[in-house]
Amino acid sequence: MALRTLYQTLLDSDLARLHVIARQWNIPLTAQRKADVAAELADALPHAEAIERVLATLEDDARAALDDLLRRGGTLPWAVFVRRWGELRPVGPGRLEREELWREPASPVERLWYLGVVQRAFATWPSGQVEMAFVPEELRLYMPLPAPLTIAPPVAAPTPDYQLTGTDMLADDLTTLFAVRQMEVLKPLPLEAWTIWLQMPQARLLLETLALEQGWLRRDEHGSLRLVPETALKWLQADNWLQWSTLSRAWMESAQWNDLAAVPTLLPDPVRQWPAEPLSTRQAFLELLRHCRPATWYTLTDFTAFVRAHNPDFLRPDGDFDAWALRDAATDKPLRGIAAWDAVEGAWLVFVLTGPLFWLGLVDLGGLAPTLPPTSFRLSEAGAAVLGLGNPPLLPEPPRPRLNEDGSLHVPPRRRYVRFQVHRIAQPLGRDDEYRYRLTPGSVALARQQRISLERIFTFLEEAIGRAVPSHLRTAIERAYHGEAAARLEHVWLLRVPDAALLNHPALRRAIYERLDAHMALIHATAREAVLRFLAHNGILLELPTGN
Repeated sequence: MALRTLYQTLLDSDLARLHVIARQWNIPLTAQRKADVAAELADALPHAEAIERVLATLEDDARAALDDLLRRGGTLPWAVFVRRWGELRPVGPGRLEREELWREPASPVERLWYLGVVQRAFATWPSGQVEMAFVPEELRLYMPLPAPLTIAPPVAAPTPDYQLTGTDMLADDLTTLFAVRQMEVLKPLPLEAWTIWLQMPQARLLLETLALEQGWLRRDEHGSLRLVPETALKWLQADNWLQWSTLSRAWMESAQWNDLAAVPTLLPDPVRQWPAEPLSTRQAFLELLRHCRPATWYTLTDFTAFVRAHNPDFLRPDGDFDAWALRDAATDKPLRGIAAWDAVEGAWLVFVLTGPLFWLGLVDLGGLAPTLPPTSFRLSEAGAAVLGLGNPPLLPEPPRPRLNEDGSLHVPPRRRYVRFQVHRIAQPLGRDDEYRYRLTPGSVALARQQRISLERIFTFLEEAIGRAVPSHLRTAIERAYHGEAAARLEHVWLLRVPDAALLNHPALRRAIYERLDAHMALIHATAREAVLRFLAHNGILLELPTGN
């Protein structure tokens, strides 16, 4: 980042500081005016021999502070620099000369400041004007680049009593989302058809955000989500690891998904809302996560301490902990200053590790019991692979889908392209270890509306299940496709009453599905409770089958 020249920064200094710099560099000054003194110093300082001599006088902590700057291209927000390396005392020229404060600096920052090696200037950042600490380019050219900083991994933890393995289940949820959105007539799925992740609003919003950003989905003129067939099919037809890693990288590289806004314990700053830049924040976090060893357990507490020690400003790269204050979701109190680090930055870390990273199957979680919040994590084999720390996991070929004699279809996870196509011709029923569908007159009619030919239905089913469609099912599908009368199985209750007049009462007539005789009728299953209340109000208790 190009800031001000050496001469410009020296010109901004008071004359007392310029004389202190000259004295420490052993530069005899001849000028009297500040501008001329600054020019003399700007000409005398940038020489290899002089810089080497001055650097040799630095104490270890001052040299470490300078190396910290040089590793970052010679620039760091001033607030971050002084938090790491100590404050610069605000003193006037008179006291500086009178007490010769540079002889006993209060911090490495003060040592480098009075040596003239570190300067200050404002730079434009997305958050506004930020004061920076920097080494002027003219001096940095003659300074050796320090060796890369070696960061030891976080402290390893014991294997937890309870473990929850991260999987690529979110990729199956993405397939479900595609399948629903590709239909012109959207039919709501039963809740069990979604995995636990898509029953969670945050996970579902994440998936929709990534799908829009990757061009798998789009919003139409009414704001509804619609499938983009070309890009979605490309993902669906890829191998399972490519699907998994592509979805993971979509989160890693997302500029639209804001992890901070999804942390459940936080509310936005009333004025600045969610000011953190989500992509750079995530990238800074992932760099620290790469210091974890694959398949090694770490407690959430220890990893949070590790991040605070090595990059506490990952969420606020300008180092300003007072510029914006999120709110505590429970108390609505502002969370301001470095004292709120655990409540904001710490909460972000725990959410990302136990939320998006786990939903994507990049970490496994551990704890004391399944009913308690997780307390530890480890990089999964997939997580290590996408972070460049290992090889991709071997994913076995999933079993073929099964077409049963009654027209039901069972599709295993990871048969994503097949399941996407099954959804176009069969009614989704839910999921357990597999996704369950049924061929129905309505689903086959809907396939016809989509201009899917009978031959294409049969060809697809036979390719999917690896055998011929049974003849009785071919006949049934053909009849449904051509709109022939279909059988219907209803869930109803058989009601017998002692007084035939009860069945003629308006309140009970609305619940009747079909009248069988004077004392007997079929009742809609959904009307059972209303019928029970009506009969009780009329002094009649109802005998129910055992277990109902």
